[in-house]
Amino acid sequence: MVFSRQLSSQEIETLLTMQEFVRAAHAESDSHDYSHVLTVCRYAIQIAKNIEEAVDPFVTIAGALLHDIGKTNRVFAHIHGLFGGTLAEEYLDGLKIDESTRDTIARVVIRHTPTSKIPPETPEEKIVYDADTLDRLGLMGLLRGFIGKTGSMEHIMTKYMDKRKEDYEKLNFDYSRDLGDDLHRELMDFMFVLEDRLSSRMASIEHIFEKEELV
Repeated sequence: MVFSRQLSSQEIETLLTMQEFVRAAHAESDSHDYSHVLTVCRYAIQIAKNIEEAVDPFVTIAGALLHDIGKTNRVFAHIHGLFGGTLAEEYLDGLKIDESTRDTIARVVIRHTPTSKIPPETPEEKIVYDADTLDRLGLMGLLRGFIGKTGSMEHIMTKYMDKRKEDYEKLNFDYSRDLGDDLHRELMDFMFVLEDRLSSRMASIEHIFEKEELV
C-alpha cells in the first residue's frame, strides 16, 4: 500500500518548515541527534509504503519529524513522549494546523516510545514507533547505544543486545521485522569481529610470549 494520498503543496511547505524547526531545536540540545530524526522519517516512509493499511502521509511524516522534540529539554527526557506531545501541540497551533490533525500528530509523538506507557494504536502511530525502534538496531544503533555509557565494553554490549532483542519483539509490522532482521545480520557480522578483538585484548601475556616466540 502506497500512502493513501499525495501531499498537497501546502503540506510539503509546512513539513519543510517543520524540518527546519526540528533541526534548530536539536542543534541547541546536547541530548539528542538530528540525524536520528531524519533516519526515523526515512524508515517511516519506507514502512508506510510496504504495509497493507492506508496511511496519511502528512500525519506520518510530521509525527516522525516531531517524535523526539521532547528530548530537546534534558529535564524531561525520561518522559519525552508525553512532554513532546505538549510541545508538538503548541508548535502545530502556531502553524495553524487544524485541531483534529494537530491532536492526531501529537498522539503519534506521545505513543512512539514505551516510556509513555501508552501503546500505539493507529497505523501512523505504529509506523513511527517501529521507525524509531529500527534506528536503535544495527551498527548505528550500537554506536548510539555506547554514547554516554560507563562500564566495561563487554557489559555495555551485553546490556545493549538484551535491550535490542526486546525492541525487536515489540515491532508492529512484518515489514519492520524484515528490516530489523537485515540490521541484526549487519550487527552480528560486526559483533563477531568485535568480540574477537575484545577476547584478544584479555588474553594472558603468556599467550603473547608464545606468539612472539619468546619462549
